[in-house]
Amino acid sequence: MKRRLVSVVAVAVGLLAVGGCREKEAAADIAGASVAQCNAERSMLENAIEAYLMLEGSLPTSEAAMVPDYLRIQSVYFDLDAQANLVPAPNSGCI
Repeated sequence: MKRRLVSVVAVAVGLLAVGGCREKEAAADIAGASVAQCNAERSMLENAIEAYLMLEGSLPTSEAAMVPDYLRIQSVYFDLDAQANLVPAPNSGCI
């Protein structure tokens, strides 16, 4: 049951992503990230972190810990710091 719920959450969260769905396209798009892309990516990651916390009982230690159950791939726009806070990735164009 937990696995099914995780899959449903992962699919729902994945549908919110704007850009960054495929690694090659994401790498090409990263230099020109728009405010809308940054906002959508931040929202999607916040939802994934919240789902991870609810289902796992702790904050994720990294983005890699959320792949593939909560994220399809790691974000090219944001990173997680040691306290699971979202911080803009270097040269992402996001603030």
